[in-house]
Amino acid sequence: MSNRSLLFLLLFVLAIFLVVKFDLPTQVKIGVTDMIYGDEMRGMKSFRVVVEPLSPELEKDGLRREEVLQKLTAKIEKAGIRNLAEKEWRKTPGKPILHVTVDATKTGDSLYQYSVMIEVTKSEPPRSGAGSEKITTLWSSSDMGEGDASSLRASINEKIGFFLRAHGK
Repeated sequence: MSNRSLLFLLLFVLAIFLVVKFDLPTQVKIGVTDMIYGDEMRGMKSFRVVVEPLSPELEKDGLRREEVLQKLTAKIEKAGIRNLAEKEWRKTPGKPILHVTVDATKTGDSLYQYSVMIEVTKSEPPRSGAGSEKITTLWSSSDMGEGDASSLRASINEKIGFFLRAHGK
């Protein structure tokens, strides 16, 4: 093998390592989404915060839906974003929602395979003749992993931080 081939192979392996380490495809996707919907999402100063119910096993292991909702609400309010009450949200144009979904499957004693997704959606009014509102996702981020309830909690906090950075740009 020639020196040129070895250098090319080394550079190729280094490039693949960097792409995987810094998750460049996801970063490009986030950048494109931010270019399209970023200004609209950052213009929203209030959301209806919704946390989907967690699995009973997770609740038994100490991660409760109310805790996730309370911490999320506290963090966004600290950043100057209001959590809309149901009645107020229904009157808000676009009905913006900050939606958190956590899916977790117990794999061991107290270990879970999990996915965490946070997304910002809004409703578009029905067009004439159409039946219901159309929901548009303006921003989303997700994470998958394996660990106990505390690592799942850390993943949720990381995604909340990611949302706050994206919203605050």
